[in-house]
Amino acid sequence: MEGRRLRIAVDVGGTFTDATLWDPVGPRLVAAKALTTPADRAIGVIEGINAALAAAGARPDEVREVVHGSTTGTNALIERTGAKVGLLTTEGFRDVLEIGRIMRPEAGLYDFTVDLPPPLVPRYLRLEARERLDAEGRVLVALDEASVAAAADRFAREGVEAVAVCFLFSFLNPEHEERAARILAQRLPGVSVSLSCRVCPEIREYERSSTTVMNAYLAPVMSAYLDSLQRQLDKSLGKVRLSVIQANGGSTSVDQARRKAVTTVNSGPAGGVVAAAYYGRLHGRDRLVSVDMGGTSFDIGLVENGESKVTTEGSFQDLPVRIPIIDLHIIGAGGGSIAWRDAGGGLNVGPRSAGAEPGPACYGRGGTSPTVTDANLVLGRLSPDYFNGGRMGLDVEAARAVVGALAAQMGLGLEEAALGVIRVVNANMVKGIATVTILRGIDVRNFSLLSFGGAGGVHAVEMARALSMREAIVPPLPGTFSAVGLLVTDVRQDYVRALGGVRADQVKVESLESHYAGMEAEALAELLAQGFDRDAIALVRSADLKVTGQTYELSLALPMPGESLSDRVIAALIDAFARLYRERYAFFFEGEPIEIVNLRVSAFGRNPPVALARPAAGGRDPAPARKGERRVYFEDRGFLPTAVYERTHLRPGMVVAGPAVIEEETSSVLVPPGDQASVLADLGLVVSLDQATGARQ
Repeated sequence: MEGRRLRIAVDVGGTFTDATLWDPVGPRLVAAKALTTPADRAIGVIEGINAALAAAGARPDEVREVVHGSTTGTNALIERTGAKVGLLTTEGFRDVLEIGRIMRPEAGLYDFTVDLPPPLVPRYLRLEARERLDAEGRVLVALDEASVAAAADRFAREGVEAVAVCFLFSFLNPEHEERAARILAQRLPGVSVSLSCRVCPEIREYERSSTTVMNAYLAPVMSAYLDSLQRQLDKSLGKVRLSVIQANGGSTSVDQARRKAVTTVNSGPAGGVVAAAYYGRLHGRDRLVSVDMGGTSFDIGLVENGESKVTTEGSFQDLPVRIPIIDLHIIGAGGGSIAWRDAGGGLNVGPRSAGAEPGPACYGRGGTSPTVTDANLVLGRLSPDYFNGGRMGLDVEAARAVVGALAAQMGLGLEEAALGVIRVVNANMVKGIATVTILRGIDVRNFSLLSFGGAGGVHAVEMARALSMREAIVPPLPGTFSAVGLLVTDVRQDYVRALGGVRADQVKVESLESHYAGMEAEALAELLAQGFDRDAIALVRSADLKVTGQTYELSLALPMPGESLSDRVIAALIDAFARLYRERYAFFFEGEPIEIVNLRVSAFGRNPPVALARPAAGGRDPAPARKGERRVYFEDRGFLPTAVYERTHLRPGMVVAGPAVIEEETSSVLVPPGDQASVLADLGLVVSLDQATGARQ
């Protein structure tokens, strides 16, 4: 790709598609937005790329790579529009997906009207093969190939588009699944087949089945979308590399995304947490609550010790998955979230959103419901003339009309109703943050709130104050900050070997080393094939351990990285597990036997670094950036004359006193009365709060 130097990240949201361009010559980051196109999201991707190229004054033939955070898998799960899937499983286990863990949804623990989500495969498409392995992976009943062939014929008659194969204990011995796959391929040409021994080779039948079925459900959808997008990119940009972000926060190739489609779910929100961790490291903040408030959702992540938290136990749409994913909590709270009255007359906001079509009423695209964006516009917190850099005007009268109708229903004044919408959505977001912090025993007062997304800066200080957090930070390019995360992330591949549970103090080091070496060889081959030099590849070993007799394990990196595996390393691993166990559960019985359940390798292909702009300092007075004044409504204060600043004209060291609105093309930041925002070296904004009381400084 001689002569091509630009990398462009594209994050598709519910309302906007965000694009960020990195040009190493300069260097510079350029951001742009385009409306999401739900009927064909690839169109919005191309429009976002074109907008970024135009903003940068760059040519299509200068683009080397497009890094994509896709919502295709997420939306297929939400809307249940994935492939028609058949499940082939061990005889007697066709109802594993339905039985699950025999646990009720947390929200419906005492509500018998709340049910678990229906499985992605109906019972008539869950078929059985005659075979059986024991808990050591030894063959008890040989695979009956005729039963596999009969299942394949049934799937063909039913018009199945994908098949998931999940046999008991196949994570210890994949022989039966591999043979079944060959039979299915012969009898079902063109039908995608997902094997649990490849997708999720780990213990726990329910989670492994669910993950494999989800992969089969999404694989045809993702393949069709990525093929279409690649064709459109090639047409618009010429031959360009396409990378896809995974739920673990790393990127991967299109081929890998097709094979492991389940790993692409929640990829856009994962990019936001990666960006938050990156930004925190730049500024010495190693404890962050990352919140991304876009048009449709509010995505919450946690950064501890400068790293985003990755877990192997998660769920998508309340369906369990067993893959490495960034620990995210997502709620329906965004700029497009609709305000409505419940049966008791109470005010609610979300989770339903106006989305991109028709969008909030103020977009002038036919929206008739009051949204958070409409309320912010009524209160003067948004400029009707500078939304999306002035490329998209906002209709103030339309916003006043829909919020006014809500106010009339509730017997409130216009501004009182608009402020009520803001207070409710803020409360929803604060509750969401508490779910991943306070309810897990984490003292949120020791964390900084990093708020981004198109709507995040308007609500950041109020959220941080409600939680008594130390400060609210709004990074540069907040409206497209998740796309920045897609640029700064590395290519990542994860590998796992299940041991089934062996005593850590009795394990043979040579056996573990053999497993690790096999995974590392596979990882190196994959990343070298993607064009990475050996010195740009990093391999990280980890393991899942548990106390013998307990059900769940804890994951931790191997101590002494770089040192050859030895009895000394295993002893240090056991000690590290004991410390982590005590940290999580407040106690640990010394001398308890410990088992190693899984071995893991995470392989990283290091991308070239990305840097944020660092303009020259400009003193404390922000007057050069001031561009006017307007009336903004504040709780208990009413409308106040409020200074308006252009963020790109601010300089490091300046201090903006509230009340103020700091605007830029893709977002706005609200600084309430009595607060002040300090400008960092890269134009990030920090509002410091009193930790104990949340009082203004």
